[in-house]
Amino acid sequence: MTPAEHQAASLAWQHSHPLMMVMFSTIGTIVVISLIVLVRWLMSASAWRYHPGGAGGFFKDEAARWGAILVPYLALSIGFKLFIYDVHPELSNKPEIWIPFIIAAIAFRFALRRLPFIKAMGRHIDAARAEAKAARKGRAGRITA
Repeated sequence: MTPAEHQAASLAWQHSHPLMMVMFSTIGTIVVISLIVLVRWLMSASAWRYHPGGAGGFFKDEAARWGAILVPYLALSIGFKLFIYDVHPELSNKPEIWIPFIIAAIAFRFALRRLPFIKAMGRHIDAARAEAKAARKGRAGRITA
């Protein structure tokens, strides 16, 4: 199969299975969001005991903070991909069609970061990390003295 035939077959499959294309990218996005939350939570293990809710509270705040920012992005992404793959499949190979999506995704992210409950969760997380950092510095000073 030549590269041109392969690309034509791939495009034909995409056009005949638009919901599969949306599902694949949605699952990929959910996996990436989950990995971001898990890695950030595990990397902050020293701050768990300084968080008002402990490790579970730290995880809930981290998941809610990232979820509130990225779940609307996921919904926007699903809607946009349904529009591209199902309603207008001829636009699927045009990179310039993704520019409005990128602008909207960035705008959503910045707007949602400013919600009061997201800021409060961020303050809890940042305060716990700061206390853990101060405790490490305090212990390091006592050991070397």
